[in-house]
Amino acid sequence: MIRARLLTTSLLAIAVGACAGSGVLVAPPAPEEIPGLEAGWAADRGDVATGLRLAAAYRGAERGDDARAVVTELGEIAPDEPGVLVMGGLLAEDVLDWTAARVAYQQSLSAGATGPLRAEVEQRIEVVRREELRAEVRASLLREDQVAQTSPDPATVGVFPFLYVGDDPQWEPLALALPEMLTTDLGVTGRLRVLERIHVQALLDEMALGESGRVDEATAARSGRLLGSGNIVQGSLRIDDGTRVGVDAAVVEVGASGQARVDPLSDQDRIEQLFALEKRLALALHEELGIQLTPAERERINERQTESVQALLEFGRGIAAENAGDYGQARQHFDAARRIDPGFQLAQTRGQTAARLADAATVAVAGAASLAQGIATQRQAVNLIRNAPPGLRQRVLSNLSDSKRAVLAEVLGQDRVGQAVLLELIFRSPGITP
Repeated sequence: MIRARLLTTSLLAIAVGACAGSGVLVAPPAPEEIPGLEAGWAADRGDVATGLRLAAAYRGAERGDDARAVVTELGEIAPDEPGVLVMGGLLAEDVLDWTAARVAYQQSLSAGATGPLRAEVEQRIEVVRREELRAEVRASLLREDQVAQTSPDPATVGVFPFLYVGDDPQWEPLALALPEMLTTDLGVTGRLRVLERIHVQALLDEMALGESGRVDEATAARSGRLLGSGNIVQGSLRIDDGTRVGVDAAVVEVGASGQARVDPLSDQDRIEQLFALEKRLALALHEELGIQLTPAERERINERQTESVQALLEFGRGIAAENAGDYGQARQHFDAARRIDPGFQLAQTRGQTAARLADAATVAVAGAASLAQGIATQRQAVNLIRNAPPGLRQRVLSNLSDSKRAVLAEVLGQDRVGQAVLLELIFRSPGITP
């Protein structure tokens, strides 16, 4: 009897949309539901769905400690349940523990989060990762006196935005795009740990560095220590008469406090040879950093992401928009770069990231909590239907409308066990007990 009630309740909940597979969010429980959920959770500590709903209710009522206590217990009961992991990530976000949130979200993906829940988690990871880097930078600034006495990792390199010194502002995006290309090329061998642009940008934002600060040797050395980077690449870019491009770059080798060495590099060419110039610069940077390239590595570095200056300009505009936090605009520019050059894979990758960030900015975090509840309900229903006698399955189905049966079919079709059950149900008429 208990099993029958549970099965009926779970199936009907799914049929009216309380599942991740249907794309319909589960409404967070109202505060007045908390006593009933507490009673249900106390009666059955193995009921993951009720536990998640209780945690969501506590979170909605700003009772974070209570919510975390429930999720901690759920983690012991169902450590690989995506919904539990996602809820843990959301609660970590609430207290600004970005690292714990990122780890929880990544674990939920590994545990099999699917459909809208997976999409929501991927969006949150992009947001959380950026917040995590900003938190690391702020922590480094707070303990700068201690950091200044350490020697950063000599195998780590950070590429700063270049300073544009031309007269025509239409070329300015190249000062962002070129360092991004160099960052990619420096990561080819795997022998250097290359800081992501967002890590470098987080420091620039926190230090409120202007363009003059970016090219100052002392500031570069300070930045390297704060980032834990033994090398900082920075420089300037100019376009003369719209026909020639020149680059002055430098590798600032960062030692302990007060120690730094600068190795300048310079090159120029016709604007049509911009990409050949970038490759020469990338090879020269490897040499300055003490990396002896194999012929195969040299060949890989020489592979060009694009040969369209216009595509690279759009790419640079996308980086500028992303740095400003306008992810929707960034996506448009990255997409424009791909339209100009469909083979520009780096633009595609950055565009996908910008799209996730843009979506995350418009979807409330509560949506992920709702989906987490839904996925637990879905899995519980699939497990119950698997273990139910065939006759009971049929009696439940006979009470569902066609639309509710369609939702149920969508849910079951996402689970291997559910798929097998679904096939059995399809080939039997509702209401017929074998």
